[in-house]
Amino acid sequence: MKLPHIAISLVCVFAASSLMKMANEKFELIAADYGPLGPLFILATGLFLIVLGIVMFFRAFRKA
Repeated sequence: MKLPHIAISLVCVFAASSLMKMANEKFELIAADYGPLGPLFILATGLFLIVLGIVMFFRAFRKA
């Protein structure tokens, strides 16, 4: 078990959830300021962070 991978996993999932919550609350403002690509970029970044968190979590328990 690798504790740094678990810590990175938790930070990535927390950052993704905070980013998605902020984007959900301020969707109209983001869309007005950045156009249609603003919310799509935030969605892509959140999905990337979630996938990274899951991968790091699985790597923490992989045998080396």
